[in-house]
Amino acid sequence: MNTQNENISHAQVMRDEILASPDVWLPRREDLLGWLNAFVQRAEAPSYELGETEAADLSALDRFLRSKKVPVVLAV
Repeated sequence: MNTQNENISHAQVMRDEILASPDVWLPRREDLLGWLNAFVQRAEAPSYELGETEAADLSALDRFLRSKKVPVVLAV
């Protein structure tokens, strides 16, 4: 799987896990979901290049969700 597809999959998994964990308190849950949805849309464009800040944002969001006990399980 190429890096672009991995990032899309990662974002989709995080979005799905947020939706599947309604009992976990997350500040600005709707904003997080909106950002992930927008990221997936941008990343699916053929000419999309992942920016440095977006890569850092994805990693930070992943760490944040794990700290809140939202299970983020990526397919290998």
